[in-house]
Amino acid sequence: MPDGSAGGTPPSQARREGWDRVLVALVSDEAWTMDLLRAACDPQDFEVRQLPRGPDAFERVVRMAASVIAVDVSGGDAAPFDLLRHLQAAPETRALPTLALAPTPDPLVRAAAVAVGAEDVAHRGANPEELQSRLRTLARLATSVRRDQENEAALQRLQVRLRERGRDLEEANRLLEHMRSSLQADQHTQRSRVEGLVQVAMELNKLQDFHVLMDRILKEARRLIHADAGTIYIREGKLLRFAYAQNDTLDRQMGDTPRFSSFLLPVGDGSIAGWVSASGEPVNLPDAYELDARAPYRFDRSFDQMTGYRTRSVLAMPLRTSMGRVVGVLQVINPLDGNGRPRQRFHDDDVTLLGHFASMATVAIERTQLTESIISRMLRMTETIDPDETGKHTEKVAGMSAILFEGWAQRRGLEGPAFERQRDRLRIAAKLHDVGKVGIDNRILKKPRGVPLTPEEFTEVKRHVIIGAGFFLDNPTEVDEVARDVALNHHERWDGSGYPGDVDVHGNPIPDPTTGLPRTGGKKGQEIPLFARIVGLADVVDALASPRCYKPAWEERRVLDEVRAHSGRHFDPELVEIFFERLDAIRELRRALAD
Repeated sequence: MPDGSAGGTPPSQARREGWDRVLVALVSDEAWTMDLLRAACDPQDFEVRQLPRGPDAFERVVRMAASVIAVDVSGGDAAPFDLLRHLQAAPETRALPTLALAPTPDPLVRAAAVAVGAEDVAHRGANPEELQSRLRTLARLATSVRRDQENEAALQRLQVRLRERGRDLEEANRLLEHMRSSLQADQHTQRSRVEGLVQVAMELNKLQDFHVLMDRILKEARRLIHADAGTIYIREGKLLRFAYAQNDTLDRQMGDTPRFSSFLLPVGDGSIAGWVSASGEPVNLPDAYELDARAPYRFDRSFDQMTGYRTRSVLAMPLRTSMGRVVGVLQVINPLDGNGRPRQRFHDDDVTLLGHFASMATVAIERTQLTESIISRMLRMTETIDPDETGKHTEKVAGMSAILFEGWAQRRGLEGPAFERQRDRLRIAAKLHDVGKVGIDNRILKKPRGVPLTPEEFTEVKRHVIIGAGFFLDNPTEVDEVARDVALNHHERWDGSGYPGDVDVHGNPIPDPTTGLPRTGGKKGQEIPLFARIVGLADVVDALASPRCYKPAWEERRVLDEVRAHSGRHFDPELVEIFFERLDAIRELRRALAD
């Protein structure tokens, strides 16, 4: 891949006045474009990296995380204009300013580039000083928009926080003081752990999907106190669901182990987790195999016997709300030292730290459960209209979508909190993909088995994507934007044979920026938002593999053959590859969420 960089030496006067070095992504196969930007860009203020044109140009631009995107529109084809349109439409890049580079100052080229979203247009003969000034303006625009978005998001989170939980400031100060006093034994180490705890708490409150949150809570709890394995149990009435598990040792030995389970045990039944849930008290055991006979709980060795794992130290902490209600149990197993070697037991400061973490995590759990409750009400309303749109269906579509996105992100080296927030938004959007069916006549959706839809009825059913997208228009958050894109586009097909095609959220045709005429057919290829492509595949897989009023469930082999046959036609070929790479995880998910 060509890569031109303007270097990086001592800061210029502009940077001393608050100017940060700007990364410019140049999408071009032409040498003159790099020469033009090199002539215009002060290497102390700008870094230019060149990317080749091609079908993966958008994904490369996203990974580069540039502040300004320059696109070469020479060559006479529509590809660079499609890329500019995609950059303008995609949530990841719509706030980034784009500069179109043309070989000549053609007014028609300028008009076409501006029409698809380019903020500015320059040509081969542009004055370098003028072009540098325009690049500075675009960079400042990107910084301003990004800061506005961050400030708006922060304000919205604060408003939600205030509405949902009137947290008492004095209690927070008391908790912080208690944390400080209990962590004085090793000041340097404990300070780092507290700072990490606060940072994690902030990150947890950015997540809105319950499953993503639980996975993150378990991961961070283990990281904070260096535990090899762990489990989260979720309380459901008088039962605990063994819902989320992680085990580094087994992962190394056996590959990724299942993270979800549907195993249930009664609260207070004599198990460690059951007793912690019933009593609301933590348990810290040096060796689970050597319990005092008078202990009110026992350790079940069946998992160790099945896997060959040896559970020694166990620390189980109740997840208790501010009102004293226990919503689950956080259990970590087998502590490690800083070098990854086994420690004899969990120390008292581990118990204290995990207790504080559990308190903060429970706040995030309560907030997320409120979001889940609202989503569940919407889905129950949809279920009354369409008997196939069950809660289990939406959970399986959301779970499969998350697994597919993890594979897509892993291929591109995407990880960390930003990836988790994207996965979080995808799961929520996937659950709501068919919410627009509430606006469709239920006599159509509930037609008897074997009675086909008329062309008019099918046209009516297809309106659910427009209706669903319309639910997420007012005061949109980032979650709303993703949910709108998924609701509108999850029936588009890779080959362009899907629906609704190039229309806005009201169903009105969007004219082609080059011809001015409405485009026919559906969106195709990467014109379809990534999350909509993912949900579209997951939705079809679950629909085929599950019984419906009009058909029995297909056998797995038939479902897999169908997915293979429609790779590159209905489905994104790369997502089909990822689907088969992660088939074991998808099977495990479907077993855990079996009807």
